Amino acid sequence: MSELLHNGTVHSTAQPYAEAMVVENGQISWLGSDETAERMDTAELTVTDLDRGLVAPAFVGLVSLELDSTSPATVEQTLDDAAQTHGYAALRLVLGLNVHQLQNDQEATGQKLREVLTAAAEHRIEVWPVVELSGVTADGGAPSIQPVNELLDLLETVEIPGRQVAVALDLTAVAENLLGVRSWCAEAGRQLLLNTTGADPEVVVEAVVTTQKHLRELKQTPSPATPTVLVGFDSTERSHWEELLNTGVHVLLTGPGHLVTALSVGVPVSAAPEQGQNPWQLISDHVHHPQAPVSVRAGFNAQCRGAYRSLPDAPAGAGQLNPGSEATYVIWEVDSLAVQTPNSTVSAWSTDTRARTPLLPFLDGETLPKLVSTVIKGR
Repeated sequence: MSELLHNGTVHSTAQPYAEAMVVENGQISWLGSDETAERMDTAELTVTDLDRGLVAPAFVGLVSLELDSTSPATVEQTLDDAAQTHGYAALRLVLGLNVHQLQNDQEATGQKLREVLTAAAEHRIEVWPVVELSGVTADGGAPSIQPVNELLDLLETVEIPGRQVAVALDLTAVAENLLGVRSWCAEAGRQLLLNTTGADPEVVVEAVVTTQKHLRELKQTPSPATPTVLVGFDSTERSHWEELLNTGVHVLLTGPGHLVTALSVGVPVSAAPEQGQNPWQLISDHVHHPQAPVSVRAGFNAQCRGAYRSLPDAPAGAGQLNPGSEATYVIWEVDSLAVQTPNSTVSAWSTDTRARTPLLPFLDGETLPKLVSTVIKGR
């Protein structure tokens, strides 16, 4: 089936002034002006009037569920809501598991994981699964982090096609044995997510820098395809961000943070809002951050292209709408579009075509775009 979408704005880096788009067999085949679209033979095209709406790449989200209270039906409903309410086409699905569950009945835990992960893999949303293990308390000795090794062994038995399950731990809880944890995950080829929410940024940075140095000496650094992710990290100190540079970590902001500092230093960074929050709200919060405001474009990319870069084996070109890319996008109802820079209070339209800057919603700090529909691979 082929579809022509017209009378709107398409956010594309290849065609920043596109007003129309043709989708064929789940891929974008053409982008251009409404004037050109009007001359097309539409006999074999489904024609959709965007009603001046915005077509933009879909967001990448972060959703957490407790494994013991989760079923395939729960997963399906959660993912449906993520796509239909918040405009997600990809997300990390974090499944909470405590040490007692893991050690009391590994067979039952493995079976539950297989059921839940299979349901996630069959959904239209692209899911990157994570198992977050709680209850680990490191004391400097290897036996204290043995549950991490047990989880790694268990995950070898519950793989789903096309997706490797990542591991998440609380950094403060495993700080005494962080080198061992990072080494084991790197050896297993699994991405490690470290929850740093509430932790002292200086302590986090020192732990990462020190363990990264030792991992290099041991030739056990994580693959660039599976960077260690610091979830919830933020710091007001530029020096902390500079120390993280070239450590191979990726920072995932889970609230309004110093995105502008991270970007200016060059630390790979992405963002995901609190569960259930409109992704545009976090972008707006970053744009109107009292100490570290950024452009709408920077805030948007942090939840889109930047987020894909932190995912293992993310498809090339994900998070962009260009000819040849997958037709995965969201249609938003917007009041106005602009090239909005930090602290700007009025729409700043780019009238110079040489700027080639795609437009995004103007965020006044109050009104947010409204979701019309989410399309994943043309569906």
